[in-house]
Amino acid sequence: MSDTIRVRDKVFRQFISREEIAAMVKRIASEINADFAGQELVLLVILKGAMVFASDLIRELRIPVSIDFLQAASYHDNLHSKGHVELEDKVLDIENRHVLIVEDIIDSGLTMNELIKHLSSYRPASVSITSLLSKPDAHRERMQIDYLGREIPPYFVIGYGLDYGGFGRQYDGIWSMSDETGT
Repeated sequence: MSDTIRVRDKVFRQFISREEIAAMVKRIASEINADFAGQELVLLVILKGAMVFASDLIRELRIPVSIDFLQAASYHDNLHSKGHVELEDKVLDIENRHVLIVEDIIDSGLTMNELIKHLSSYRPASVSITSLLSKPDAHRERMQIDYLGREIPPYFVIGYGLDYGGFGRQYDGIWSMSDETGT
């Protein structure tokens, strides 16, 4: 495969390889397995981006897990979060249960903060966060990510479930917009 790809009107360069992602997923799963040994865990997968990460993660977990999905959006076909977060209106069965939010990337943190507020009304036993990627320089509020694959600069990235206007999710690595990396 070439070191660049075109998705819609943008060119992207490979940023994180499939092998690096696999190692991150295994490390995260190992930490979750240790922290939740002997307990059941509800994985709340944030659609659509986290579906690929979640699929690989659950295959590495050795604890009892149930899976639920929630749609949340703040990009709306843009390159940057516009600050307006939309959460799916869905009743969740998480009262007195340990919940792990599975997210692909934490950018501004607005979506995650709104999600945590939303989940608190269901009275879970605990809420933890795992994200494959985080952009700490873009966070608007302080937040704790319990299980993180890797911090990245505030680049716009696609692949491994991440998209640009609905396209590019299928790539097995992470690709960064070419002009952001100086190449």
